Amino acid sequence: METSEFKFLGYRISRVEFEIHENFYGKSAVRFIPTVDVKQNLFSENPRLVEVTLTVRVKNDSDTFSFHLEMKGAFEANKEMPDELFKQMYSINAPAILYPFARAMVTSFTAQANIPPVILPTANFTVPNKDALLQAAQEPEHNENSK
Repeated sequence: METSEFKFLGYRISRVEFEIHENFYGKSAVRFIPTVDVKQNLFSENPRLVEVTLTVRVKNDSDTFSFHLEMKGAFEANKEMPDELFKQMYSINAPAILYPFARAMVTSFTAQANIPPVILPTANFTVPNKDALLQAAQEPEHNENSK
């Protein structure tokens, strides 16, 4: 197996908000509406280091349930990696690496809340998605300071 020129350095959960209103009963007929937002933050002192923020929001159609999760993952590429390939890696591969962790967090958290677990659908980050699930940012933000 060949090692990748694009390395996943790890992730952290930076925000979790969970709210269930009194009139939410968690019956199986509840329709959950997930949205995902992706942002990238490049660092000027290391142009091959990128922080990817994945924000997942889930609500139901009657607004009696809401879940907000924000996670940040760090990725680094070799200096020799071409710019276009690097952009593809942080725009497509990085969110695809982080998303299963977010899915597991949402499912686990809702199961522990003693309601039917919310299982997010799988996502395809390789094509621009026109539905509500993936609303990925196209251009990264730039940060002058290191984290």
